[in-house]
Amino acid sequence: MASLLKEIQSVFSTLSDKEKKIANYILANPEKASRSHIQELADTTGVSISSITRFAKKVSCRNFVEMKVRLAGGSGSKEEEGIEQQLFSSYRDMLTDVQNLEDSEQLQKVLNYITKAKRIFIYGLGSSGLAAQELNYRLSRMGFICEAVTDPHLMIIRSTLLQQDDVIIAFSRSGQTADLLQSVFKGKENGAVIVAFTAFGETPLTKLSDAILWTVHPLRNHSLLTGLDLSTLYLIDRISLHFLSEKKRQEKYMETVDAIKSREN
Repeated sequence: MASLLKEIQSVFSTLSDKEKKIANYILANPEKASRSHIQELADTTGVSISSITRFAKKVSCRNFVEMKVRLAGGSGSKEEEGIEQQLFSSYRDMLTDVQNLEDSEQLQKVLNYITKAKRIFIYGLGSSGLAAQELNYRLSRMGFICEAVTDPHLMIIRSTLLQQDDVIIAFSRSGQTADLLQSVFKGKENGAVIVAFTAFGETPLTKLSDAILWTVHPLRNHSLLTGLDLSTLYLIDRISLHFLSEKKRQEKYMETVDAIKSREN
């Protein structure tokens, strides 16, 4: 199911409206979808059987049966009750998903871009702004010159003044937020490297990006859509731990710890 999830996310923006209904249902309910007959899935999503067959082929399956097999291979049938168990399952599934979406080559590119950056500007609007602030907090404490930008007007100002050797890290689940895209495009024009954290492929953001880190499709965690999602936090932690493994970065981080402690005393 992991590779199928990645396949669905990567082609999502190219799907028809009917195919997006199927994709959304599968991403939100992979276990149920893996146990459904084709007519049941058609009735549930309000599309025709032929639409489901076409969708299966678009996500690299020969037919509906193969798609069901791939879904069943990554989904554990479970009938769990209780808020605590549901939350635990949600977190477990999301961690499994984001680990399976991880592309080591893309991650290494991102780490290299951050290391070599003269300045780093981290963009995010709405709930993605929380991710931008969190990553900025982590990188700043390790000595990187960076700034979280969560206001669209300030975003376009920063992008207008960007230069080569600067890096934009853009958080956007959809990859289609107009204000953010305008700023990313401007920064790209001025020679900045673009890194995207996003859940969708084949979007204006991914087309502008030099490296992409995949977050989990929002509907995989449909009851916890607000705030900083766990897949994004996982990637932020992954980047942080990489740099904290470097002695100089760790020492710089501990300097900030001591500075904060002395301020509190």
